[in-house]
Amino acid sequence: MTLPWIVLIAYILTSIVFITYLLTRKSFLVSLSRLFYICCAGLHLLLIVFAWHKIHNLPLTSPSQAMNMIIFLASLVFMPLIWRKSTIVLGAFFLPVATCILAFLLPSQSLLISSAIGSNRYLYPLHTLSVVLGEALFVVAFVTSLVYLIHEKIIMRGSLHTPISGLPALLLLDKILYASLSLGFIAITIGMIFGGLWATALDIPLGSIAPKVTAGGVMWAVFALSLHQRFAIGWKGSRTAIITLIGFCLMLVLFFGIRWAYPHAHGIGLL
Repeated sequence: MTLPWIVLIAYILTSIVFITYLLTRKSFLVSLSRLFYICCAGLHLLLIVFAWHKIHNLPLTSPSQAMNMIIFLASLVFMPLIWRKSTIVLGAFFLPVATCILAFLLPSQSLLISSAIGSNRYLYPLHTLSVVLGEALFVVAFVTSLVYLIHEKIIMRGSLHTPISGLPALLLLDKILYASLSLGFIAITIGMIFGGLWATALDIPLGSIAPKVTAGGVMWAVFALSLHQRFAIGWKGSRTAIITLIGFCLMLVLFFGIRWAYPHAHGIGLL
């Protein structure tokens, strides 16, 4: 059995443990869930290191590698939340999403195939890492938004005695959502700056990267709007959560749609 398959199986098993804890709230599953989560993240890190050694590049030269890194970084961001008893159940919502995405990525060999990144080997990794980190934080914001809306609906229906009703407090979820959106927005902004410097250093024509630049600008604007509305007119809670869900879906459409319609949106052979 290859390492990618081992990582995928680890995510599946960890998802099952977390979902079981969410539904049963057995105390012994708290420690077991955290143990599985550490093993899962450790195996994922090992896979990234293996891919790095195999292709002699940071594994960020293809959409599959970028999405794989997004899931890994998101799992690291969730790590401190898993260690808090009040937020450990967030893993039951994040892990199934991560598992479904990895199920499309890991069985293929695309993680072990390197593309050229041009003569500048510093600005491109900085650009990509910043953007990927921002997108990982948006994954956290998406999961938090989903849990917020579910919890709010449970409260409105008065279903307070079901196992799934013991979700983190709305105020706590709103704080996590705000923090992940703010940090993600900063990371995306930095990534766009590095991307501009990288394209300039290689004299890449604007026309060849215009689709990707436009997609990035649209995504940036959506999350900028969310933060602006929060500060300007006090939008919090469900309104921010809904905007985040829309923004995340838009991010996925742009991520895969641009790659499908414009396979060389970052230049020949590039992500």
